[in-house]
Amino acid sequence: MHKFLIPLCITVFMVSCFSNKTTSDAVVNFEKIEVKKKVGDLSIDSTYEVSVVYHNPVNVPVYLKDSILKYTKLLFASWFDVKGQFDLNGSVKKHFDEHFRQIAENNLPGRTIFMLEISPEDVYQNKDIISFAYNWMIYEGGVHPNSGKFCFVLDKSTGSKVNYKNLIKGHEAEFLSLAEAEFKKQAGIKADERIYEPYWFKDGKLHLTDNYMFTSKGIVFCYDPYEIAPYSFGLIELTLPYDKIKDMVKFHK
Repeated sequence: MHKFLIPLCITVFMVSCFSNKTTSDAVVNFEKIEVKKKVGDLSIDSTYEVSVVYHNPVNVPVYLKDSILKYTKLLFASWFDVKGQFDLNGSVKKHFDEHFRQIAENNLPGRTIFMLEISPEDVYQNKDIISFAYNWMIYEGGVHPNSGKFCFVLDKSTGSKVNYKNLIKGHEAEFLSLAEAEFKKQAGIKADERIYEPYWFKDGKLHLTDNYMFTSKGIVFCYDPYEIAPYSFGLIELTLPYDKIKDMVKFHK
């Protein structure tokens, strides 16, 4: 029988969200839910490690809590059936208990690897929006792990997801021009050159991703490995400072 080196545990601790100076009194607070599992001796050179941390909203209107959990659940869509009733806290623990049991019972000689890490960044919020970002990594053997960043932004008043395109209406061309200039600066590309190799933008022009977040420094567009460049480039983040976009974007304070 296989023994747990470190048993599965769930830790809950209260945190106050990160917010900037313009945040209203209606600050949304969270508890961090942490699920960890580290198991050894499945077989020689085998590893099973899970470290998952996510934000659970507390003392907030039902519509906003439901929306936050709805989009957080999508983070787990690769490992769970998130349709219908889904108790996020209980389901995370239950899933990895069952997942490990299946691996342990069916373990074959050789190398068995499963490693998953999910960690949240500071939640950014102001009087209008609340922005989430999670870094994730999964490794199941092979040349390298897969990784990326999962982001979503919600309207506090409705709980609906905010598409950046709705924030720049009337300023689309100006915003994209600024974004492309900032990307070129970050990538070391001359201002009068198109964005070609090694980047995979059609026609050599920047295309913004829907995977974006608000931070203390500005709006950040996040491109996962392989999305616009080879894996060796890692996660690519394009930051547009607030002082440069303040006249183009709603909800920027």
